[in-house]
Amino acid sequence: MTPLQKIDSIFLKREDLNETGSAKDRALSLQIQKLIAKGYKFAVISSTGNAAISAQHYCQLFQIPLTIFLSPHTSPSKLKYLSNYIISSKPISDAIKFSKTNHAYFLRQSTDPVALSGYRQIGIELLKQLPEISSLFIPVGSGTTLLGLSFSLPPTVKLFAVQPASYCPISSQFDKNYFPETTSLTDSLGAKYLPLKIMVLEAIKKSRGGGVVVQNQAVLNTRAYLDKNQIITSFEGALTLAGYQKIANTQNLGTFPVILLTGAKR
Repeated sequence: MTPLQKIDSIFLKREDLNETGSAKDRALSLQIQKLIAKGYKFAVISSTGNAAISAQHYCQLFQIPLTIFLSPHTSPSKLKYLSNYIISSKPISDAIKFSKTNHAYFLRQSTDPVALSGYRQIGIELLKQLPEISSLFIPVGSGTTLLGLSFSLPPTVKLFAVQPASYCPISSQFDKNYFPETTSLTDSLGAKYLPLKIMVLEAIKKSRGGGVVVQNQAVLNTRAYLDKNQIITSFEGALTLAGYQKIANTQNLGTFPVILLTGAKR
């Protein structure tokens, strides 16, 4: 169980303190168990970094050979944690081809129901740690984390998807108050393939939550605030808190808002 830490009037769910430093551990640990149970001998993943780091850890733990396809835009700070990777302009399609050619299990979270089960556990923990939770802010790429969480939280908890202004196909459905940017500090939230998008949007609407789009400068400001309070986390974590700060005075978020921090500072 990851800690729930209070700072000022909000609570931080410290998924960045998982074994490899991100919420991806929740899904990947179960996915590796599934591939072993199904008799697979090899695994493959396409990733922008955090999922690959998590997959590599659990594959090494169970001695499963892993091939990683990465985008050319993957941060060098994450590359140093990885081995046996291939830089590709089409990492998803190349990973799919590899999985078929080599009979390797494709560790794609947005298309594997097991991943949703992993993220569901975060919601179960939150209800034990803070039964009064009123709203939850989640950094969103493909939306798999948010959707999995929605399965274990009551409808009284408002869900908010937070995305950067450089790429916000989900959050921009709710938030029009932003200026598009061409670069992003959060390199792990740029998922282009969104098979769960409709379900994610439905989960958000059902919770009476919404989406928040955040500018780079707001991420930097919040990162400095977190550092000052000795909370060392990723830009994705700072983005999520910045999303809360953007709407805290304009929307009813309840007395017990929670910010999901994921991704170690790398």
